[in-house]
Amino acid sequence: MKPVLTVEVKGISFANKGAELMLHAIIAQFEERGVAARFVVEPHGPYQRRASYGLWQKTRYIRKRINWLAPMKVLPQRLRTMFGMVNESEIDVVLDASGFSYGDQWSPAVARDRLASSIGKLRSQGKPVVVLPQALGPFEKATSKAVFKPILTQASLVFARDQHSYQYCLDLLGCSAENKPDNLAKCPDFTNLIKGIACDSWDAELHQTCFIPNAQMLAKRQDDGQYVAFMVAALRAAQEADAKPFLLIHEADADRQLARDINAQLTTPVPVLDPGHALKIKWVIGQSRVVVSSRFHGLVSALSQGIPVLATGWSHKYQELLGDYQCAEQLFDVNQDADNAVENLRQLLIDGEAYTTLQATVQAAGDWQREAAKQMWDAVFTLFEKR
Repeated sequence: MKPVLTVEVKGISFANKGAELMLHAIIAQFEERGVAARFVVEPHGPYQRRASYGLWQKTRYIRKRINWLAPMKVLPQRLRTMFGMVNESEIDVVLDASGFSYGDQWSPAVARDRLASSIGKLRSQGKPVVVLPQALGPFEKATSKAVFKPILTQASLVFARDQHSYQYCLDLLGCSAENKPDNLAKCPDFTNLIKGIACDSWDAELHQTCFIPNAQMLAKRQDDGQYVAFMVAALRAAQEADAKPFLLIHEADADRQLARDINAQLTTPVPVLDPGHALKIKWVIGQSRVVVSSRFHGLVSALSQGIPVLATGWSHKYQELLGDYQCAEQLFDVNQDADNAVENLRQLLIDGEAYTTLQATVQAAGDWQREAAKQMWDAVFTLFEKR
């Protein structure tokens, strides 16, 4: 009987449904491949959420470069097991599922505290460290370069999620694709392999055209209300087409408030669906005819299920995602192109030929994306077998 692997998953936040989808996808791969594992995370956020996934707690909680849980490390293993606690020395494998946390847009402390400060020790102990597919970079700032380069050079495998991220890594290493290190590769988002679960509050008569708001569009951009104006105009167009629009809450309270602000500007407010569970959200997206999303994983969930989209975004990851699905023309800058975006949506809703063409394109692209994700996991589990 093979021993149970102790797997640390980094970068997971239950406030972020995209991160929660990645956790589901990771656990599903171990189950499908028959690899027994216990999963460990650092104790951020409510304990109840971690407990619902059967996650163990790592005896590490960094604030101001201090591990406030260090005293727990000296407890006997029997006591730590009683409380579901695991020391770093007991971890066999580290999987980083940060999504988008490393680069100039983020504090270098994120990369330092999450992985850079410990990766040298982990590798010296022969423990595999895998940076799962995620958006990376750019790395123009000296501080960004200093904290991510050790991760890039010492991780067992690093998967950039898109061509921009891949190139940023090559630039940081000062190499080309032809002479890159063997540990660096490119792979699309891996949540495309998991299926949703049915949501009882979904109603086929009310929920057909899905709008996913993103409060980050306000936080990351200075657009003087143009994003909200676009969402209102697009919802009105869907109402005029009798396309049964609704707002789907993909994340936390900020998106709920944004949904309220959008609805307040509509003569007839639209239904708001708030399943609260990542897999139920994915299922609802898969039932929709069209998805208008500013949430990255909302777009992934739509595209991977063959659902046509209209996208807005705030970073290179959106452009790359739609390019991978051969529908880059479906990404719009609401500051410059809101009218064309609304017209594009109107055409999708009333022109059957345009809809069918886009749907076929997206479905075909999804096939190779799923195959790429499977090959990525093959490489990861081969690495585990060699440890």
